Formats: sequence, structure tokens, C-alpha cells
Amino acid sequence: MLSRLYVGSEIGQGYHGDEDNGEQSAWFLFSALGFYPLVMGSGEYAIGSPLFTKATVHLENGRELVVKAPKNSARHVYVQGLRVNGVPWKSTSLPHSLIAKGGVLEFDMGPRPSLWGTGKNAAPVSITQDDEVPVPRADVLKGEGALFDNTSATQASVSSLELPVSGRAKAVQYTLTSPSDRAQAPTGWTLQGSDDGTTWETLDKRSGQSFTWDRQTRAFSVGSPGTYGKYRLVLDGEAVLSEVELLA
Repeated sequence: MLSRLYVGSEIGQGYHGDEDNGEQSAWFLFSALGFYPLVMGSGEYAIGSPLFTKATVHLENGRELVVKAPKNSARHVYVQGLRVNGVPWKSTSLPHSLIAKGGVLEFDMGPRPSLWGTGKNAAPVSITQDDEVPVPRADVLKGEGALFDNTSATQASVSSLELPVSGRAKAVQYTLTSPSDRAQAPTGWTLQGSDDGTTWETLDKRSGQSFTWDRQTRAFSVGSPGTYGKYRLVLDGEAVLSEVELLA
């Protein structure tokens, strides 16, 4: 991709996806160096394929990060090995703490895929293990009305809200979206779960809350999650919301 995009000839002119120059420029620079922050916030960079035979990054701490790939070419795009400050590196990721100190990354490049980076525990950080398929959290509320219609354009005033789940679910997060006037949003509430609709267990309790802007969606983790067939949200007084989600 780096050899075809951003060159202004084969695919369009200039940036690919020009709606966000900042993001696209950062993508190009990281990829050209041979590593990329694939999982934001993880503290590590996934190793890719550098674009140049040598690049030097002048870090803000005064140190330099030098990336060398002397065999790099249009055909030699596969990493055969990597040395970090002269030491063989077997993982396919680099910790930020190491990159921030500067040093030398030496890539050995070749025309065919190699066994480098295929060893046990060599893969970058992942939310799943081995060949497991990710199972993202999903909203289990299936009701009708202004608070369950997947749009913040509608809103409703409530003091106690039954959350319509379809079957038993283990909620681990929930979201609340403030109304068109955030001053009307709730400042405190209690999330409860029940099996019979009579005896309720407190799963999460909040107070002193505020919303920074109108129609802001805030996510909250359930303090004491459990599997229940019924859920409700009890507000500390009447307030206005524009959307509620229960994630399981």
C-alpha cells in the first residue's frame, strides 16, 4: 500500500481518504518506519514492513531512533529478522518504552515470507487468544420508545425506567445519553437487576454525575454484574434522557 498510495498517480491524486489529513499522515509515517500503534492504549507497536532503507527520527528527549533496512526494495518487503540495538528481536511488536529511549532497529528484508515472528507468544497484544473470534458487547435492550430507538434526537422525562431485555443477560456496561439540554440530565441513579421483578439487587450506583455537553453518551461499567432476566434504572429524582443502552 505504501508504494501505491499517497503518490498522486496510480490511485487518485494526493492523499487516499483525504477527509482526514492528520490521521492519514500519521498512518503513513508510522507504516513507513515499520511499526504502527495497532491497538491504541496498549503501550506497544505492531511491527510491519519499513518503506525506506534508512530513516532517522529525532525524538523530543534529544535522542534518535534509527531504522535501518539496507536490503529493502520493491521486491524485498518481507521481514526476515529484526535486531534492536544489536540484539535479535523475536516478537512482532515493540513496546513504547523501548522506542521512547531511541536506539537502532535493523530490519533484514527479503523477497519471500519467513518464519520470523511465528514463534509462541510472538504476536502483538490482542483481546482474544489464538484463533478465538472476538465477541463484542452488544445492546440487549429491545423495547420501543424514545429511549430505546437508537437515536438521541428523541428524549423522555423519567424517574424510574424498566429496561426491556429479551431473556436473561449479564450486563457489564451501560450507556446514558443526555438530552438536548444537558442541565436536565440526571446526576445520580441506581442500576438494579431482578429475576422475579419483586426482589431487586443493586448492581451499580452513581451520584454527583454530570454531562459535558448536550446529547453526550457516557459509558459506565457495572460494579457488581450478574445474570438477570429483568433490569431497571432508578434515578435520584425526575430527569431527562435521550438514549439508554445495556451492554452484555
